Amino acid sequence: HGVPNRGTLVGMGIRRGITMIVGGGFHGKSTLLQALQIGVYNKVDGDGREFVVCDPNATKIRAEDGRSVCCSDISPFIANLPFGRDTTTFTSADASGSTSQAANIMETLEVGATTLLIDEDTCATNFMIRDAPMVELVAPEKEPITAFIKKVRPLFDDLGVSTIMVIGGSGDFFPVADTVICMERYQASDVTEEAGRIAEKYSRGPPEAVHGFGAEGGVRAPLREGLAAGGKVSARSLRCIAYGDTEVELTYVEQLVEISQARAIADCLQFMAASPRIVDGRRPIAEVIALVEKEIDAEGQPAGTQGLDALSRDCPCPFYARPRRFEIAAALNRLRTAKIVRISATSSEAPRTKAPRTG
Repeated sequence: HGVPNRGTLVGMGIRRGITMIVGGGFHGKSTLLQALQIGVYNKVDGDGREFVVCDPNATKIRAEDGRSVCCSDISPFIANLPFGRDTTTFTSADASGSTSQAANIMETLEVGATTLLIDEDTCATNFMIRDAPMVELVAPEKEPITAFIKKVRPLFDDLGVSTIMVIGGSGDFFPVADTVICMERYQASDVTEEAGRIAEKYSRGPPEAVHGFGAEGGVRAPLREGLAAGGKVSARSLRCIAYGDTEVELTYVEQLVEISQARAIADCLQFMAASPRIVDGRRPIAEVIALVEKEIDAEGQPAGTQGLDALSRDCPCPFYARPRRFEIAAALNRLRTAKIVRISATSSEAPRTKAPRTG
């Protein structure tokens, strides 16, 4: 494909669907995935990854032990918890690896992700796969988790969401993969046909079918209560925002690349809290984020009030870099003082469930 300043580019394209990246240790699997996750941004000349590009709506997914979760529907992956705990409005101040990974997926789908980027090294093992001996020992009806391997195909077939996974320890994903890329000495090659033959040789078939992705109806809406900071707000680092008396921990929000993005995200949260027009208790999170983006995108307004300047309450701030909607939503979802409710999909009915966070 021709580009204005470099002429014709030659390389490997990854098609939509389910893609596995395999290979030996230290041969570049995670390095390729990291290049893809930063492929949502333009690069400066000389970066070396200028032409590694990715779906702009791609998000990195991982387990995140200890993160707070509020009113998230994780039922497609986790249900039938002990003591009848509801997973359609799951709330926790200290989520486990599997519940946090399920919440991370559902929250990013909520704001429009169309590709999931996953590295097995940073995932909860019991969330990704269950082998036959474990299924025999712990019967499915006694296991609350529906492994990701059973949901990755419905994610694409039902929702159009692609998945790119680094998998180095199990061939069970071979039968569900549309493309298998092998990394050897940092060189990528397509081994899809060979992987299919190996899966057939060892009688590895697709996992037992599940009927659809299975998400419940309804959407989540943030309340203004608990959204405003009770004191000073600042970006302490790329991965941590001091927000009044609490902190917004973004350590595992891996697609943030510049501290100026964290500054902008902090002021996005304050902007939402100060605007009853945007956050009214009935507007879904996706619409709230879209309205913030609309303010940032606004044209025809006086200088100093449009673009990222719209986030500054007193005067234009020269230290902003634009964050994506996914990272803004990630910060909102990790703000422990925030309160989020689940409402009907029409957003016209009263909140069904209120789940304030604590801790």
